[in-house]
Amino acid sequence: MTGKLEDFVGPIVTQGEISDAAIEAASIDNPGREVRIEEHASYVRVQARGECILTMATMEKLLGRKFTFGEFERNMPGFAGFIRTSQDQIRFIASKG
Repeated sequence: MTGKLEDFVGPIVTQGEISDAAIEAASIDNPGREVRIEEHASYVRVQARGECILTMATMEKLLGRKFTFGEFERNMPGFAGFIRTSQDQIRFIASKG
C-alpha cells in the first residue's frame, strides 16, 4: 500500500541504540500500520502511516534499562506530523484533530 508522503509521521532519531530501539518499537507499537524506515549516515527516519506511537514500556524493554522521553527528545533532532506526549507514550499524528 502506498500513500502520500505527508500521510507518514514519526521521529527523526540520531543513529545509535535509541534509533535501533525506535525502529523495533515502531513495528511493535503500531500493529497493522504501514511503517517505513529510512536509514542515513547520522540519523534514522521512523515513520508510520497516519499515526506513529512509541511507548515507554516497549522502549525500556528493547533497551534493557530505564528510559525517559527526555532522553528520546535529546536524540530526536526533528519529526514529521504533530506530536502528543503522555507519561507512557509519545504519538506523532498526521493532523491536529
